[in-house]
Amino acid sequence: MRKALVMIALIALAGCVPPSPPPGAVPVTGPETDYRNAAAYAKEKKYHEAITLYRKIAADSPQSPVAADALFEVAYLSAFYDNPQKDYAQALSGFEDFLKRYPDHLKAPDARNWRAVLKVVLDARKENERLKQSIEQLKELDIRHEERRGK
Repeated sequence: MRKALVMIALIALAGCVPPSPPPGAVPVTGPETDYRNAAAYAKEKKYHEAITLYRKIAADSPQSPVAADALFEVAYLSAFYDNPQKDYAQALSGFEDFLKRYPDHLKAPDARNWRAVLKVVLDARKENERLKQSIEQLKELDIRHEERRGK
């Protein structure tokens, strides 16, 4: 009876542990595996690592079925709201690159929308900076004017 229980336990537990690769075996990698790993990084909010891996896929495997999606994800994560290192200019450049390489891709309309929104955001930032400079110049002018009136 005891031997039967041990055998049942061994059979049941045999499927729980993945077999270890043979010594000297090269781990299986490729663009699809890298894509899944990059997606896992993004889910864990490790955006820099995800972007780096997505870029590697797009550069090293441009003919891969996931290359276009990887390039899109680089741009998307570069503008992602939760990314503390987001860079809208880099995201815009990424979406433009995506559209140049894959103009008929399923995600091309989304890339065009992102591109339009990012252009508005970047233009508004430039205008905001210009207005800040104008305000500072007006403040200085007002101070000089008040100093002259006081004399």
